[in-house]
Amino acid sequence: MLFKIFMMIFFTFSFSFGEERDPREQKLTYLLGERVDNFEVKTLDGDKTITLEELKGKKVFLNFTTTWCPDCIEEKLVFNKEYEERYKDRDDIVFIIVFGPYRSDNKEKVKEYMKKNSFSFQPYYDGQEMELYKQFGIINIPTTFLINEEGVLEDVNVESGYKNIKFFKK
Repeated sequence: MLFKIFMMIFFTFSFSFGEERDPREQKLTYLLGERVDNFEVKTLDGDKTITLEELKGKKVFLNFTTTWCPDCIEEKLVFNKEYEERYKDRDDIVFIIVFGPYRSDNKEKVKEYMKKNSFSFQPYYDGQEMELYKQFGIINIPTTFLINEEGVLEDVNVESGYKNIKFFKK
């Protein structure tokens, strides 16, 4: 009986003072703590393919974005500066910024967008079938996933910016 009371108090305390998560996260394919299935995505130019499996042992920052979404545009301007200053030369985290044929975007628009903004991060492009977009169950953009070194979803953010991911609050 004492154990039950302790557990009720523990769970009440945990939920009362725990971090509130965005309810939209529940609609994504992967939830916090779940293993992410292997995926592959090509660079914008199509000259390199990267897979989650080959990135084991590194954190993976996977961000779905567009050239036309105001929140995405603002996020990339902030991100590029921070990427240049803090992350570009690190080998413990890989940044996969994924554009795709979402609404009016296409490869040419993404190339123009990258050049116009002088972004230094490597852009990736989801295929015409939007396989990666579908695999992750994306419903809003930008959406960012942080996958840990073992391939488990460590954190996720829907629309409010990658800065709300714990890793970037340090």
